[in-house]
Amino acid sequence: MRLDLPSSAHTSIDPTPTLSTPSEVIDRMIELRVQLSELEQQIQALQPAFFATCLSLNTDKIQHDRALITRRLTPAQWTYSSEVLEQEVLLKQLKQLFQQNHEPTSGRDITWAIKLLLASRDHPSFLLGSKLG
Repeated sequence: MRLDLPSSAHTSIDPTPTLSTPSEVIDRMIELRVQLSELEQQIQALQPAFFATCLSLNTDKIQHDRALITRRLTPAQWTYSSEVLEQEVLLKQLKQLFQQNHEPTSGRDITWAIKLLLASRDHPSFLLGSKLG
């Protein structure tokens, strides 16, 4: 299990670097997405050990010098009656019909998506949506 961070993670990065060409901007965004992908993989690999460690401490709050870690319950799952499930299906159908007949009132933004094209199986492709404004 690798826990090392890229050297750039230890330094302060200018959030708006001066990049002179569109190609430099795109290359920088792709580079950051690759770094994010690598960090997400490291987090996923460490998560089971982290959860086991927190559970073994048998407390709701863990005070650390750099973070406060608290226990939280995930949302519960419910077993609904078939009548309620049928009403839910009907409601979804009515919502779809409404959406087909009416234009949205808000929420439309222009976004650009980045799909990383990497040959290695170790780097899954991620999409990035960024609002333009």
